[in-house]
Amino acid sequence: MALNLLQIVQTVCAELGLQQPTSVVNSVDVGVRQLYSLVNREGTELRKAHDWTALDTEFDIVVGQPTITTGDTTANSPIITNIPDTSGLTAGLYQVSANSVPVASRILSVDSSTQITMTMDATSTTTGGTVTFAKDTYAAPSDFDHYINRTWWDRTNRWELIGPDSPQRAEWQLSGIIPTGPRRHFRNIGPTANNYRIWPPPGTLDTPIQLAFEYISQNWVVTAGGTYQSTMTADTDQTVLDDQAIVLGVKWRFWQIKQFDYAPMQKEYLDYVDRLKARDGGAQTLSLSPRPYPLLIGPGNVQDGNWPGTGGSS
Repeated sequence: MALNLLQIVQTVCAELGLQQPTSVVNSVDVGVRQLYSLVNREGTELRKAHDWTALDTEFDIVVGQPTITTGDTTANSPIITNIPDTSGLTAGLYQVSANSVPVASRILSVDSSTQITMTMDATSTTTGGTVTFAKDTYAAPSDFDHYINRTWWDRTNRWELIGPDSPQRAEWQLSGIIPTGPRRHFRNIGPTANNYRIWPPPGTLDTPIQLAFEYISQNWVVTAGGTYQSTMTADTDQTVLDDQAIVLGVKWRFWQIKQFDYAPMQKEYLDYVDRLKARDGGAQTLSLSPRPYPLLIGPGNVQDGNWPGTGGSS
């Protein structure tokens, strides 16, 4: 059973020869308040120090079919009028596709129940033309800290997504001559939660699709009620990380602030955390005579299309 906030601070005080408090969050003692802040500081630093398996989380996105409707465009104007219904459309999350609309166009604003404004001007005037609104941008998890690399997959097509694309590559796809390819890409854009964007935008033939990736969560704390969060806010809150690492980390940080000799405590802490990292999640068995993996069928020997191929001699 992991130590809670009060027990962590009491353990730190006992090991440093300080008076143990009976409460932490509601304490008015300056030293206890300082230890409270250092517990949260250490927890945040510790979760960032390694991709701990305790924080490994999977995120799934179901990409639905685009909205196909009609509308009127005017050459050199970003406004589309006479749309039957704009409910469900959101600025910034949808790509706009039509014969008179450039490839990179997106919804800039939803002006009314029948009108939207795009990020680019229409290239010609049309009346009642087909307009497709494809949602290509999705909200990242609220507790998202960072990706675990090579976990981005299109599970419907059993393809690994390409990315994260750089801004340069993304603009090449949006603005260049060849905007699409045989595989789906993704990138992160913008500071808001709605920043996970796929390319090309979903169409009617390739949806619905399910995308997935794994990430490291910010939530290193669990409350007495079982809620996960990113800071300790109650004496009964527990850490999902190693509680002894928190204790050792708070000790040297507290000694450092007091301008005492904290180097031995810091070394003890670093050695302990290094041991935790080394055994976290286990490890593969390394062989001095490895053989190719996978043994049968894998991404390296299955082509993307035209299976089983044309054959022929070489």
